Amino acid sequence: MWLFTWSLATELPGLAAGYTRLAYWVAGACGALVLLASLLAHELAHAIVARRVGSSVKGVTLWLVGGVTAIEDEAKTPDAAFRIAIAGPATSLGLSAAFAAGAITLDAVWAPSIVVSVAWWLAAVNLLLGLFNLLPGVPLDGGRLVQARLWRRHGDRVRATLSAAHAGRVVAIVLITLGLAEFLLGGVIGGVWLAFIGWFILLAAREEEEDAKTRRMFVGMCVADAMTPQPRTAPGWISVEDFIQRYLLGDRHSAYPVVDHHGSIVGLVALRQLRDVAPDQRARTSVGEIAVPLGEVPTANPGEPLNVLLQRMTPVGARSRALVVDDEGRVVGIVTSGDLARLIEIYQLARPGQLDHHAHS
Repeated sequence: MWLFTWSLATELPGLAAGYTRLAYWVAGACGALVLLASLLAHELAHAIVARRVGSSVKGVTLWLVGGVTAIEDEAKTPDAAFRIAIAGPATSLGLSAAFAAGAITLDAVWAPSIVVSVAWWLAAVNLLLGLFNLLPGVPLDGGRLVQARLWRRHGDRVRATLSAAHAGRVVAIVLITLGLAEFLLGGVIGGVWLAFIGWFILLAAREEEEDAKTRRMFVGMCVADAMTPQPRTAPGWISVEDFIQRYLLGDRHSAYPVVDHHGSIVGLVALRQLRDVAPDQRARTSVGEIAVPLGEVPTANPGEPLNVLLQRMTPVGARSRALVVDDEGRVVGIVTSGDLARLIEIYQLARPGQLDHHAHS
């Protein structure tokens, strides 16, 4: 917010002369607020279309260089993926046209030049946002469009993802190179900003590529292949102190399903929740009080494809572990990041070189 305000406030005197310093800063703050609303509209467009095509949306996060829409269930078809990806840039380009039309209208009715300038600035920034996001590389929306088209052409989602991630790395390297060149030519702020965005895209593209390779490993595997069967449960009514002494010490597990007095699973407790309890509170705090509620823990059926479950899990936090439940509602296993890491290691030992062959096919 401050960065956008400062950028616009320092630019306005050259666009609309004759106003006070306070007026420029107020106009800059108003423009920055509308720009943040435009960024939110861009991300909400992804979220709305994702829901319409049947995908679950966990949330929208705005941050320094834009935003991220966290979609829990991936699009089921290439066309659905294409619609989700195009929604954001289309919204930004539509807003750009709307702000440009507004600026022309305001100018025609003799509105203050500072207001007209802010409207043109919003039109320009939204145009830049829309076009930039159409660059053909993951994680940008343009990369998602390439991914959807390749998926439709070859019928292989993972292959399409690997190709789009590779394109993202190329785009990132180009941006970093341009940023460094601009920095050396004297454009310090612009060069650093461009290089930073390129660096972010490079990291995200690499993460996407590693994720796609992992998914290729797990093709044809079901949840039962990865789970630790019959995990030891923890009674929710005992104190944290008792739990540590009676269960945790000497046990290799780091997460336990929590049961109530009726034997029903009510949540999951892991080392992270235990660490959050102060030592002097352990005797007065029950395990059930600190357990992650069952509704926040991913669940799966033993026969469900492992790749489908991975879409519902995250690398860290409450969703980094999943409970495996049979058709009668009984917990029969647990899947942790350690289980997945072990499975990856076994795959690499059993099929050396196959992963790299797939990545370059």
